[in-house]
Amino acid sequence: MRMRFAGIDLGWERRESGLALLDWDGASLSLAALDVLSSPDEIAAWLDQRCGADAVVAIDAPTVIPNETGMRAADRLTHSLYGKYDAGAYPASRARRYWLRTTGFSQALEALGFKHGDAMPSRAAGRWQVEVYPNAAMVQLFALGRIVKYKRGTLASRIAALRRFRLLLLRELPRLTPALAPPRLPSVPAGGAALKRVEDQLDALLCAYVAAHWWYWGRALNDVLGDASQGYIVVPHRRAARVPLADLRQSYMLAGLPESDLHADPVAQFHAWLDQALAAQLPEPNAMTLATAGLDGHPHARIVLLKDAGPGGFVFFTNYESGKGRQLDENPRAALVFYWPQLERQVRIAGAVSRLPPEDSEAYFLTRPRGHQLGAWASPQSSVIESRETLERRLAGLEERFAQVPVPRPPFWGGYRLVPQTVEFWQGRPNRLHDRIRYRALPGGAWLIERLAP
Repeated sequence: MRMRFAGIDLGWERRESGLALLDWDGASLSLAALDVLSSPDEIAAWLDQRCGADAVVAIDAPTVIPNETGMRAADRLTHSLYGKYDAGAYPASRARRYWLRTTGFSQALEALGFKHGDAMPSRAAGRWQVEVYPNAAMVQLFALGRIVKYKRGTLASRIAALRRFRLLLLRELPRLTPALAPPRLPSVPAGGAALKRVEDQLDALLCAYVAAHWWYWGRALNDVLGDASQGYIVVPHRRAARVPLADLRQSYMLAGLPESDLHADPVAQFHAWLDQALAAQLPEPNAMTLATAGLDGHPHARIVLLKDAGPGGFVFFTNYESGKGRQLDENPRAALVFYWPQLERQVRIAGAVSRLPPEDSEAYFLTRPRGHQLGAWASPQSSVIESRETLERRLAGLEERFAQVPVPRPPFWGGYRLVPQTVEFWQGRPNRLHDRIRYRALPGGAWLIERLAP
């Protein structure tokens, strides 16, 4: 079943409104449109033309206001449930001038066939509208301790907060169910009217996602505060809510991996993908799983950070006396895995590992923050210690020891280089028919490129 989900951050008196449209193909969501319009008539026409016969519209504004003064019951309930997160709703009554704009817009949607969806069955067909509140949705879906405040404060604080909100949308919505394929979102401007427009569009995107979440899960994972006769707000359950494991699936839709797009060298291909992960502002795109095994053959895996990648191989740093250091001494072979779920990609690398020359480890150590340098001395990595206080005392002693001098590199700390023998690039595709391209090292420095079955 094909559905569309629209979000409207409805602006107050003659202000612009943000609009977002998501498309559901039966497996995942994708961003179909972001826009900004001013006239309620234009917005209604925009929705009528783009939503089709089956759609849910989520409106960030009170759509039903029966009371002349005070607060609706739905608003009071929102305050009681989400006030601790700074996510209590504004009091909605007819004493505030904007009520005609918001209720009138809702009535215009009703005339276009968008019925109030406070009692909508999950996965229902037809045209529906619901009232939502992005602040409450934000703390619930992203499991935040309080809302991200990007509407008030200094310009610098608003920009920083809006960037955080943008990153949450990019990082978290693809992880939820239904999943949103990583969208192309506008960057956060340095100020002015453009900043407000991006704020409105991102708010609208979150509203559109709440519409999809309400349609997909219904009351199983959403609350309806109130009803359509007295006013209501749809709010998703807290992120910690249990989801049936069988429903945790994602169809990969973003891209393919044709051989014609590949670099002849796997390191060059890796850098092309890493650059795209950096451009998408993914969190720690250089984080990788490092898998090792000692003489006992038991596998071990942990996350480390890639610090260099070039023709010579892939470089990381650690304590030589740690568990991975001892395993690499016994069996100098390892595997790396990079996973970028927002791009539906992973890279697997396997090969031989050797220590970097001391001068290379020295050069990198000098670039580390002083606290990290002291931490390398303080931690007997992978050894059993009595308590956290043991580490703190060791660190305090080292701060005193090196108070007046640069921190030298510990003799037990340095870098490793993995020289790849195989590199596999995995791109998610629909129906689990993923693209897998493997590079295998041949004598003389050449690479054999092969396609693997998913």
